[in-house]
Amino acid sequence: MTGELYLEPQRASDAGRDLSLAGSQMVSLDSSTVASIAAASQGQPWGTDDIGAAFQKNYGPLLQQFTEAFGQIAGYVEALGDAAQKSVEDNMSADARSSETVIKSYKA
Repeated sequence: MTGELYLEPQRASDAGRDLSLAGSQMVSLDSSTVASIAAASQGQPWGTDDIGAAFQKNYGPLLQQFTEAFGQIAGYVEALGDAAQKSVEDNMSADARSSETVIKSYKA
């Protein structure tokens, strides 16, 4: 089944830009806030006694997974915004080319 694409180019492009900026801010958080949390956790402020060691045993791997996942997601969000903007440009260009083709075919 075919359908039509109803695109509000400026709105879609703005949304893509906003998404890309959100991803960029997430990358910044990953480089600052998340990195600060990871660095502070290396000192094991909860202690190294039996309870602290038990906490570290579970917390350490989860922190590693979180920091890796956060960094990847930040990059994905930024790339998704860039791709959305590119898609708007591609769709608008395709629409313009199609319009030119139709106009030329009527003139022939």
